[in-house]
This record gives sequence, C-alpha cells and structure tokens, in this order.
Amino acid sequence: MMTQSDGRGRSGSVLADDGQTIHQRWTKAGPVVSHLPADRVVELQEISEASVGEPGAMSLFGFAVGTLLVAIPLSGNLGKPAVAAALPALLVFGGLAQFIGGLVAYRKGNTFAATAFCAFGANNVVVSFFFLLQAIGMVPNTTDAMTLLGVNLFCFAYIAFILFVASFKLNAAFTLTLLALFPGYGLSAVPNVGGPAVVGHIGGWFLIVSAGLAFYGGAALVLNSTFERMVLPMLPRVQTDR
Repeated sequence: MMTQSDGRGRSGSVLADDGQTIHQRWTKAGPVVSHLPADRVVELQEISEASVGEPGAMSLFGFAVGTLLVAIPLSGNLGKPAVAAALPALLVFGGLAQFIGGLVAYRKGNTFAATAFCAFGANNVVVSFFFLLQAIGMVPNTTDAMTLLGVNLFCFAYIAFILFVASFKLNAAFTLTLLALFPGYGLSAVPNVGGPAVVGHIGGWFLIVSAGLAFYGGAALVLNSTFERMVLPMLPRVQTDR
C-alpha cells in the first residue's frame, strides 16, 4: 500500500492492493474512510448539516433549565429537599429532550454536540431516577449510595473537561459554558464523598453560571438561525464560510 497525506493529518489517501484509492478525511462527524475523494466527503458533510435543523438551541435550553433548578439548592440558596421539585424538569426537559437533541446532532454529523447533549442528557435522567428511587425507598440514603453519586459527578466533570478542551476549536460561548461546568460537577461531588458542604455550595454556584451561559448560547443559536444573521455573537474561534 502507498499512503499520501495533506501534511496536516486531516486527510490522506491509500492505494489499496486492488489498485483502488481509499481516501481518509477527518470531519466534525469523525474520520471518514471511503473511495470518495476528500472534496466529495466535505460536500456530503455540508449537505448533512444543511438538511437537518439545528438541535443545539433546544438542547442548550434543556441543559440550562435542568442545571439551574438543581444548582439553586446545591448552592445553599434552598434546602436540599427542594431538589425533588426540580426532578420533573430535570428528567423530561434537561434529560430526555436534551438527549433527543443529541441524537439529532449525530444525524447532523456533529460529534461534539452529539456527545455533549447525549452525555449530559443521559446523566440528568440518571440523577433524576437516583433521587426518585431514593424517595420511594429502592435506593437507600446511605453514605455508600451518596459516594457512588459523587463518583458519577466526578466522571461527568472529566467529560465536561474534555469537551471544554474540544470547544477551543468552536466558539467562546461553548468554551465558557464548559469552563464553568466541569468545576461545577467536580465541586458538587465533594460533599457526597465526605467533603465539606461549603465546597458543594461553591460547585452549585459554578453550575448556576454554566446554566446562565447555556441560556445565552441557546438564545444565540435560535435567534441567529431565525434571522439568518448574527444577532447574538458566539465568538467563533475559526472563521469559516460553511
């Protein structure tokens, strides 16, 4: 086999044993390996993006509403029992609706948005069921159970951090939302593993900030899409004509 690359690691070609050329190109959907030339792959990516509505606005609003309602009691502004009142919105809007938005993002060919919305949406469903099962006595309210909830939040702090790094290629609105999100998850987990409650309160405030930034991002996406121009800037890191 013979291999050629464009020198940037984004695309290349391989001459297979049967004499056919196989092209590889990285897109927002991930690596695409096919007999199609790289320009054709880019064209199909653009068609995919243009043929499916943008799920980001609804998903960001779902994330923002669910996160805000849970973050208010976590920050110490309300008692912890108030979390129960947030569970319906967290489960339906912040969980299921956001997850569906992530599936649409997969169809649109946007791995970043799909990973973020499916991951955070699924986690909101998990957290909702955790507290609902605790309320009916199926999950004991013990130190071990809360420790596992803390481990779950630490895991999503890591996921949020990786998405934060990935967002450097996108825009400042997403970067700032995730910059507040990963310490919000991490600090909120600390009291569940035996740490001081005040650390969890600080984490709650980070989550409130992240929710506020997500509200802005959702508003920017829906307004800019509707008016077909820049109404609210998202400060893209890379200027493109796509």
